[in-house]
Amino acid sequence: MKLVPMLALSTYAANLFPLNVQVVFGGLFGEDANKQLNLSTVHFVHKISEDASDSVLQIIGAMLKQGLLKSIQSTGISDLKLCGRLYLALGKLSKRCPDLFSSDVYLLSLLFSMLEQENRDLITDLKEGLFLMTDAYKAVLGTEDEAKLEELLLKYINKAEASPCTAVALRFSNILHPTSHLPSRYLCLLALGSGDPEVVEEAKAGLRGSEHDKLPEFEAAVQYIGKCTEERLNTPSHCYIVGTQRLPYIPLVYTEVLKFIRECLDVGLPEHVVIESERCKFMKDLLTNQPESVIRQYKSLLMTALVPAAPATLQALAMEHLVQLSASLPSTLTDITYGWCEVFLTSPHLDLRVHTAALLGIVAYTVHERPSTSEGNETQGTENGLQKAEIRSVAGVEQVDGWVDRLLKKLTDKSAKFEEKDGALLAAGYVASCASPEMAGKVITEVIRFLDTDHIAGVCGSITNCCYSLDVVPLIGLDAAQRLHQQLISLVSQCKEQKTLISLTSALGALHLHPSSLRVDQALSTLFGTSKRNLLELNFAVGKTLAVLSSGPGSRPTIPDMLVNLVQTNPTHENTFTQDILQKVVREYVLGEVRDMELQAASVWILSLLKYSTDLEKISAYKADIQHALSVLLSNKDSLTQEIASEALSLLYSTVDNSTKSHLVEMLRSTLLNETVQHKHVAMDTKIFSPEDLGKLPSSMGGGNLTTYKELCSIASDMNQPEMIYQFMHLSNNSSLWTDRLGAAFGVGHLVKSAGKELEPHLSTIIPRIYRYQFDPNVKVQQSMSNIWSIIVPKPKETVDKYLAEIVSDLKDNILHKLWRTRESCSNALGDVVRTRSYNDLVLEELPRFWELVLKLMDDIKESVRQSAAKTAEVLSKTSVSVCKVEDGARGARAISTILPVLLDTGITSRVVEVQTVAIVTVMKISDNAGPLLAPHVDVIVPAFITASANIEPKALGHITTMVSGSTEDKDKMEQARAHLAITSPLVPVIEKCIRGSELGQMESLVPRLASLAKTSVGLTPRVTLLHTVSLLAVYKQQDLQPWVGKLMGAVFGVLTDRSLAVREKCGATVAILFRYAKPSTVDNVMERLRVWYLEKEEDIRLLVSQIFYKLSNTAPDILRGVHSAAVPLTLYGRHCEQEAEREEWEKVWLELGVSDQSVTLTYISEISDLCSSTLKSTSWSNRIQAAKTLMTVAKYLNTTYPPAHFSANVTSLLQVTAGRTFPGKSALLSALSRTLTATRSLQGLEEGEVLEVFFREAGKKDEAYVSEVIRSLGDLFLGLELSDCWERVWGLCLTFLTPPPQEKEEGEEEESKEKKKKVETFSIDRPVQESAILLLGVAWRSCRNKPDKILEVSQFLSGIMRLCSWNLQLVVLCAMQRVLEFTPSPTSQSDISPETRTQVYESTIPSVLRCVDDTKHAGVRGLALQIVSDVILKSVEFKLVLSRDTFDMILTHVRDQISNENNQNLKSRGIEIVTVVEKAL
Repeated sequence: MKLVPMLALSTYAANLFPLNVQVVFGGLFGEDANKQLNLSTVHFVHKISEDASDSVLQIIGAMLKQGLLKSIQSTGISDLKLCGRLYLALGKLSKRCPDLFSSDVYLLSLLFSMLEQENRDLITDLKEGLFLMTDAYKAVLGTEDEAKLEELLLKYINKAEASPCTAVALRFSNILHPTSHLPSRYLCLLALGSGDPEVVEEAKAGLRGSEHDKLPEFEAAVQYIGKCTEERLNTPSHCYIVGTQRLPYIPLVYTEVLKFIRECLDVGLPEHVVIESERCKFMKDLLTNQPESVIRQYKSLLMTALVPAAPATLQALAMEHLVQLSASLPSTLTDITYGWCEVFLTSPHLDLRVHTAALLGIVAYTVHERPSTSEGNETQGTENGLQKAEIRSVAGVEQVDGWVDRLLKKLTDKSAKFEEKDGALLAAGYVASCASPEMAGKVITEVIRFLDTDHIAGVCGSITNCCYSLDVVPLIGLDAAQRLHQQLISLVSQCKEQKTLISLTSALGALHLHPSSLRVDQALSTLFGTSKRNLLELNFAVGKTLAVLSSGPGSRPTIPDMLVNLVQTNPTHENTFTQDILQKVVREYVLGEVRDMELQAASVWILSLLKYSTDLEKISAYKADIQHALSVLLSNKDSLTQEIASEALSLLYSTVDNSTKSHLVEMLRSTLLNETVQHKHVAMDTKIFSPEDLGKLPSSMGGGNLTTYKELCSIASDMNQPEMIYQFMHLSNNSSLWTDRLGAAFGVGHLVKSAGKELEPHLSTIIPRIYRYQFDPNVKVQQSMSNIWSIIVPKPKETVDKYLAEIVSDLKDNILHKLWRTRESCSNALGDVVRTRSYNDLVLEELPRFWELVLKLMDDIKESVRQSAAKTAEVLSKTSVSVCKVEDGARGARAISTILPVLLDTGITSRVVEVQTVAIVTVMKISDNAGPLLAPHVDVIVPAFITASANIEPKALGHITTMVSGSTEDKDKMEQARAHLAITSPLVPVIEKCIRGSELGQMESLVPRLASLAKTSVGLTPRVTLLHTVSLLAVYKQQDLQPWVGKLMGAVFGVLTDRSLAVREKCGATVAILFRYAKPSTVDNVMERLRVWYLEKEEDIRLLVSQIFYKLSNTAPDILRGVHSAAVPLTLYGRHCEQEAEREEWEKVWLELGVSDQSVTLTYISEISDLCSSTLKSTSWSNRIQAAKTLMTVAKYLNTTYPPAHFSANVTSLLQVTAGRTFPGKSALLSALSRTLTATRSLQGLEEGEVLEVFFREAGKKDEAYVSEVIRSLGDLFLGLELSDCWERVWGLCLTFLTPPPQEKEEGEEEESKEKKKKVETFSIDRPVQESAILLLGVAWRSCRNKPDKILEVSQFLSGIMRLCSWNLQLVVLCAMQRVLEFTPSPTSQSDISPETRTQVYESTIPSVLRCVDDTKHAGVRGLALQIVSDVILKSVEFKLVLSRDTFDMILTHVRDQISNENNQNLKSRGIEIVTVVEKAL
């Protein structure tokens, strides 16, 4: 279960025969196989099919195929996921082993049947598997199985309802057969009617083919489709029923069938034929060469589609093709009758009515006798005569004249519908224009009556057709012609619909085509006035009308396209319109004060005149004025005006002779390059901007195409071929205008192709420029240059590969150009070059230079340039990563060695964040693929990444840290978070990877750089990253790093003083890690440095030192054990610091040392003593206090084992530092002195007086808190040592604090100060110093040698002050009293205290003690008081003293009261014992 999924990822396992087969069959059919194992096994089959070698697949392919088929049959729908993967595996296997499938058509049939019955969830996988098999079945072609395969495909394509099999069958058909294969294309035609979007898409793809696919020949297509059509008509189930009539196909399919046949016919047309009239000319030659049977079949297909019940769209297409066929071969008109055509003239479909009228016009033209229009056409006349003879058998002249009468009669029929009248008008015009002059006059006379109706378009069409063919003014009379003239002018000025306007202007121009007395100037003024309508199609229609007027009657523009094969052009007279038209257009419209819409109209008119006019000599006479006008139009802000002007310029250049071409070229170059634009006069009412122009970008800033033409002119100049500017203008125009019918009418395609051929010799010069301009930020320039590129470069990939060196050189030279547009276009183009040719040797060699240029460009002043450079940098990054792979060996190493220096020196060190980011990301990605190839560059990458880490951190973190700087705790937390972020940044894995792959020799250059960074780096993130890098070095390169640990340690110690707590902690951790691998001398230096820092630095550093020691004890305990002589004293010393956090760290270090307190102290007493002695002399009070506490602990650990030498030295040091002023914590010195002196229970030869003098001296200071501690230390001294009698000094010292100040009067004063008197009266004992004094009296009593004389005084004093004390001090007084009574000699000793004195002592003591027995709140006081009473009674009995009756009564009274109120059973029992003893004594 776990092994097979791993095998599915292994290419080696896929090639391991025969074990791979065993795994497959065991996983699919084994006893222990389950669903999961089956699925993993199928994935393994996928791997075998994809990556196994051909030799292995030849052996196991057949077995795998059988196994997969068996598994498919057994699985079924029980496991849909598994079954789907099995289908895909079968398809992948067919790609590698096509021979196993090509001869097995049955398998394909089986899979198709499964596809029909399969679960919906499996259809996608099964279809994908079948698609993969298509290449395998190509081998069937040309074999005996081909018929079986075609039959199978036809079976599923011809199904009434589309199924998943239909799309798959079409895909098979399209892939197996070329576009010229008629049966497969016919299947695609049939599939268009399935209604299934997927099937329709496959069918369109099959019909469309690729750009270089060749369609079938017309003859073969007509014969095959005609045959299939007859078969379908004979099979009613295959027909489309329309009422009672049948069509062989549904209308949609029939339409596509006719279009397909027409496309096959167009294959024979020359490439330059793009205009419909030219197409008609060549169509005749193509159709004439076809066999009669083919023409008959083709006409039959068209006639079948023209059944009355067929859809109008199908009828219109069929009628259009029939008109084209009839115009080329009039013999096909033999069965065309008016009655048959009349049905279509009433159709609602306008195109159908127009084509039907044209068909009737062709019939009329061939029937009527027309004089020959030119000499030398006898052969043509003979052919026409034969055709007429054939046609007259169907329709005679009288019948055609009768057609006109019937059509005109229908116009006056009030019951006729709009479509019927419109069809009649159209047909009457076509027939009359092709019939006799009398008939034409009659028609015009009748139809002009309908100008004011809804049939204006039809009427104008009839007038135009008749006027083009004949001079109608004499036929209808001058008056009628003048009325028609005025009526047309009026209608043009009133009409608003563009289509109607086009018809009206055409009719108005046609009316003045022949010389007459009509006002031509009015007609021209009306035509020119249409420019204010701002209607583009109307402008082109007017332009053609002007060209017709310029060319005269009988010229090519006056002949309809469908009659071009029948009518010969022959201009009958010379007109004078050309000069007037050109002067008015150029001078009044182009150079006059007109609006932009009129300028656009003028550009269209000039283009039309150049294209259609046959009076080229007069036009050439105005070539300079025309070019000047067109040059002005090039600078217009409207892009369409510019394109039209450029097309007109190109046409003008093609019409003049060679002697004038150079003059025109020089004029155009100077106009474009010098920007000499015609200036216009601006009056008060001049309209500067049209409403639609407001808000648009000016052409000077990229809004128009003038920039494009300047660039093209520059290219032509660089080529030393300035005349090429005209060809470039053809190629650059990108408006959709040139792709529609208007564009086709002007033959732009032919001009473009011819221009492209002229540019071929200069491709090496222009390819780099055009390639770059395709990426210009100006969209207009992009589109224009893309048009040029698509024409002059038929194979872009091969062309770019050929001129790649020139392209790269051009980009490098111009990417830092002074123009921002050039910089941006170069950047975009460079990105495209690198993206599409990432493995080209030239690109790889130039990658470092590309990086330098793009990184500079990312700091450009222009935002769009920076954005473009950023995108290009991403492409460069991906390419660099892909080529810097360890798998590429030497090539990868060479790429890394050239790319990395640029990224590290220029990118990462940049101050621009975006530049630095892309460089960092690229190096990171390279490190993932480069592996050991990075090793030679570690000493450069690591320092660069440490420096760059400052920019990785979000700027907001630093800002937040500054904001919370008022709170130390919050600031430390933020810094800790930033430090953690620095360690976990994406740069650290790269650094770690580099360190792990580094070599010994690189330490020599890497370590000094890291040491330098430690001194120069600023900020938390770089320093933390640096310290982490040093730690990684110590971990991964232990042996290699050892010679350099000292240098690194010194560098790290330089960071220890950083203000950031996080940096200091990280620094401490790094020191601890380096400590493990340091040499002994380095270890000693570190320990000494840490000791000095701890003793001399501020608190933060002291805390850090403690933390370092703790880390050392964890990470390098064995190393630390070797320097215990330095570590133990400092650790013991640190345990007594004032800061709790620091103290806790030292305590943990002490525990980690794992030694006995006494033994380790005794072992290192010398070092400890030296440390404490030196720190006691420190000017720092805290150090003195800490040293004193340390000595106190030493005395505690050693006690009687204290070495005398060190004892004397330490006591001497303590005695020396006690002198001087009092400072906070100085009492620790006296405490340490007392504890040291009492440790050995002797003074070890020291002078007692000297020692006591120190205590008494310090007890005389003014600071009561300090004095209190001194007195306590003195008391400890009395407790621990047998001292000589100094009671008097103790008594005097204690009385200073326990008695009121003396009440002495100064001499000359008569009364006391009221303040002093008040203090004496309110004297109480409640201060700490008083408590210490009372305790001292108790412990110092033992040293008194004159007890008999002093005991009564002391006991009475203690009894007296009892009433002045609070309860807690009463407890202290009772303790002192107890100690005084304890030190009274026993009766067996030779006591000099008399019984009377004892009795007085006890009786003076009992009352004050009994008052404490009455204290009901404090059990401690009662307990100690009862204890003293009990001791007094017992000693009285012991000494046989006789106390007074009053004393006993007093004891009984107070104790009985205590017993009655006591809740504490122990105290109650003690009271009962006392009562019992007293009662017995009484």
